[in-house]
Amino acid sequence: MDLVEFHGSIYGKYSAKLYLFEPTWDSFRPIQKVGWNGERIAVEDSLYKKDLFSPYYGYESLVQKAECRKLIQTTELESAREIKDPIEFWKWCGQTDAKWWKDRPCVFLHSCVSKDSIDWRRYLQYTNSRAKTLRHPPRGRLTRKQNHLK
Repeated sequence: MDLVEFHGSIYGKYSAKLYLFEPTWDSFRPIQKVGWNGERIAVEDSLYKKDLFSPYYGYESLVQKAECRKLIQTTELESAREIKDPIEFWKWCGQTDAKWWKDRPCVFLHSCVSKDSIDWRRYLQYTNSRAKTLRHPPRGRLTRKQNHLK
């Protein structure tokens, strides 16, 4: 299993499926997608959480639950490498539904997530990054790289 740590959570990828390590369950659990929900980077797992009273809540089936238990027994959590950049993380996840948002690609958890300037600033603050474009009145619009070349 390939493990990464992103924003304090441990994610795993095994046979083209994504998993999230849930410390309160002491197990991995399957997830569908990871994306920006307007406030933070969150997971989409509603497919596996349909029936709250099911003995397979969070896993969808007995086979999936047994597979997750086997994964926790055979995986060393300390081997997870840390990823800080969301773009690199989404590439690792294999998510190809990134949309261009201002100056970088972003995977949105749902299509109804707001994409205005206030949310853009919130996203930059959450990811601890800066805008990639600079605006100087005499020179126009340049990226930081182009600005250093002049």
